[in-house]
Amino acid sequence: MKRLDIVKEMRVAHTCVSLLLILSGVFLLAWPEVAGPLVRYLIGGNFVVLGVVRILGYYANDLYRLAFQYDLALGSFSVIFGVLLIISPDKLQSAIPYIIGVYVLMDALLKLQTALEAKAFGMKHWWGLMLSCLVLSLCSIALLVLNTQLDAPWLLPIVLILDGGESIWNTLGTVRVRTKKEGRFEELVRLAEKGADKHEEK
Repeated sequence: MKRLDIVKEMRVAHTCVSLLLILSGVFLLAWPEVAGPLVRYLIGGNFVVLGVVRILGYYANDLYRLAFQYDLALGSFSVIFGVLLIISPDKLQSAIPYIIGVYVLMDALLKLQTALEAKAFGMKHWWGLMLSCLVLSLCSIALLVLNTQLDAPWLLPIVLILDGGESIWNTLGTVRVRTKKEGRFEELVRLAEKGADKHEEK
């Protein structure tokens, strides 16, 4: 499969799993009485799928290598967290908001660095990416702090929705696909260099 197609497919896959995270947050927010007993399976399954996609995205090698540069570590963390959450006893369910809060905060801070690097590449919407990362960071901190001080079951689904939305925004804003024209140009340069090497050997 061509690298061009792989990057396009990973961009679609990242968007889909992020949308799945948003839908899970909406489900938890709208029907907490139904989702409550299933929350660890729902979130655990989501994070396993999310982690697998992020790990694959790390090897996609998009044009600027911005969107997926930290996905090997975060994807591995997501898979491990998801599996442990699914197989863990019910007593550990109370720790879910704290683990997700730490994960989202780490994800937001790494994407903040990505936004600053996007500025160096001359991307126009770097400031929007940076602003969304700052908002997501504050929300994850609120989840970690307020969850210990008051009963706020709505905080977790809201953070999930915001994290999914920010991931979609980050993916669409930073993933750049090489065009066929660019690929042809690179091929011509490679052939020219090869010809120059043969000429030097003669």
